[in-house]
Amino acid sequence: MSAIARIASIFFLASVAQLAVAAPVEERGNIYGDATYYDTGLGSCGWWSKNTDYIVAINHQQMANPANPNKNSKCGKWINVWGPKGYVRAIIVDTCPGCAYGAIDLSPAAFDKVADHSKGRVKVWWNWA
Repeated sequence: MSAIARIASIFFLASVAQLAVAAPVEERGNIYGDATYYDTGLGSCGWWSKNTDYIVAINHQQMANPANPNKNSKCGKWINVWGPKGYVRAIIVDTCPGCAYGAIDLSPAAFDKVADHSKGRVKVWWNWA
């Protein structure tokens, strides 16, 4: 690991630790949780996506789907995600029913921007773009 990568990792971990201790989850506009990835397809917003798209499924609590999830006002909004490997901006197209509050499910392409694919689940922080 290069010196720059080590410094970036230390900064990321320090930022996450400070956020987790300093404020409630959304008080500062940042949300802390786990990120995983999934095979995409038809999302709860009614849109088709591919694994190569930068898309995200938001946990069901924060997605708060109405009776017709295709009409959710969060569909088509963007989030910024930071993880141990880097950053990605992803568009909301789906709901993650099994995800805890703050957690997100990314397309494989988006996950690969923030973490090594082999990790499968990592700690991230994100905010509404």
